[in-house]
Amino acid sequence: MTPYCRTLALVALLASATPAFGQNPAEITAIRNELASLREAVDATRKDVEAIRALLEQAMGPRPAGSVPGAAAAAAVPNLPLKIAGRPAKGSPKALVTLIEFSDYACPFCGQYATQVFPQIDRDYVKTNKIRYVFKSYPIAQLHPNAFRAHEAAACAGDQGRYWEMHDRLFADQRTLTLEGFAERAVALGLDAAKLRTCIEGPAHDDQIREDIDEATRGGVRGTPVFVLAFSDPKGEAVKPARVIVGAQPYQAFKEALDALLAQATAKTGQ
Repeated sequence: MTPYCRTLALVALLASATPAFGQNPAEITAIRNELASLREAVDATRKDVEAIRALLEQAMGPRPAGSVPGAAAAAAVPNLPLKIAGRPAKGSPKALVTLIEFSDYACPFCGQYATQVFPQIDRDYVKTNKIRYVFKSYPIAQLHPNAFRAHEAAACAGDQGRYWEMHDRLFADQRTLTLEGFAERAVALGLDAAKLRTCIEGPAHDDQIREDIDEATRGGVRGTPVFVLAFSDPKGEAVKPARVIVGAQPYQAFKEALDALLAQATAKTGQ
């Protein structure tokens, strides 16, 4: 029996036992207090279950009918151009393939990807200039009320030339996504903490973050992380999705998708 069911059983048992103590006011009061406490536990458990369900739905994101939950999706996002100009990016602007990540700094699955898989992609594809890597903000306020400010903190760190360093530190510890936590990271990175805080509390990056959110919503992205693979735009303005990977997939899933698209890009350009 699950803890949730056991709690419900205890509530029912105590409720049925109440008449037996009907002539003792002290015992009735004690039973009522115990019932109230257990009902609170039931409500808390129900909320936990709902939160877990929401996180699981977020992790799986949009996927085709009949697909395995969490598996790579071939067509989860409509074929709409995605803006990449002005977004945080790594790798050569001349790379033939662009990989775009829609992510949420408070999402545990995004954190899992960022700490376990992204370093391998960075090593094998970004630092070798095989791909251009672009990060797009998709904080989901309904699940993570502190996420929007975390994206502002990263962008403000970018104003001081340390976007990716802040990116790594935010994902390394997702428990302290607060102004104090951002300030501590800023000091550790040698940034001007006061300037960073002023930037976070101001509107400097709000429009671009909201533009990313709107783009994701219009494109059908319902959870994070979601990754869009595309042939690069020589002008670096926008790209059309060629393939989509949904969820914190293992490195091999990204390797297979990137290698396939790189082979197509090479064949097209003759490079």
